[in-house]
Amino acid sequence: MDVFWQQLRRLAELYAGHILGAAAIVAVGFVALRYLIAPLRRLLERSRIEPSATSFIANSLRGLLLVVIVIAVLQQLGVETTSLLTVLATAGVAVALSLQTTLTNFTAGLILLSFRLLRVGDVIESGSMRGRVTEILPFHIILLTADNQTVAVPNSVLVGSGFVNHTTRPTRRAQWLLPVRSTDDLAAAKAALVERLLADARVLREPAPRAFVQEWGDDKRVLAVQAWTATADHPAAQEELLEALGQTLERLRPAASRPEPSTTPSNRETPHG
Repeated sequence: MDVFWQQLRRLAELYAGHILGAAAIVAVGFVALRYLIAPLRRLLERSRIEPSATSFIANSLRGLLLVVIVIAVLQQLGVETTSLLTVLATAGVAVALSLQTTLTNFTAGLILLSFRLLRVGDVIESGSMRGRVTEILPFHIILLTADNQTVAVPNSVLVGSGFVNHTTRPTRRAQWLLPVRSTDDLAAAKAALVERLLADARVLREPAPRAFVQEWGDDKRVLAVQAWTATADHPAAQEELLEALGQTLERLRPAASRPEPSTTPSNRETPHG
């Protein structure tokens, strides 16, 4: 029995320093988790970073700190951690390679959120994909197209290929191309088109609308007509004002040069379905 207690005392003397050192590391790590991570989270929340990015950064730092604490405690207790680190590194590389695309999309999503490149409600266009952002998910975003179709776009596509955000600015410019005849009075046509645009409440006075010749041919010219509207009014103004501008040009032409409407009834049946 005496031998047992002597051996126990020797072991206690041998490992007491290691145990106390490990306890000190745990205590310091607990203090760091409590008084470093929490203030950092509050600081990020008060900044301009999106909440999802704040949560990702804080949780990543917490996990990294926990790993450091565990490894430090094992080393203090005399456990050989070299092989453990090798195994963890190998496993991490294998997981990273298998989830490479997923991690890329997740990182790209953080970039989109952190720099506020887009938000829910924005109308964006990337390649052939165009629609209104309805959801921003960790790995992709959801677009609702003009014909009510749902499109899922990976975040890495937006960051890698780029995209156009049509609604991020308060105003947008609309443009129409109108062909005119070589015999038409260009000055009168341009003045009438600008006057017609100013008569529409959706058209901004500043910058003022303008019309100019974009193409010049022997038999016709092409007028480019531009006007600025609020971003919310742009789609409707772009679609609806084309007919009004075309009718304005028609009214400037002499009656003799206008095509006569057909008065002969058509015998063709209108197809149904």
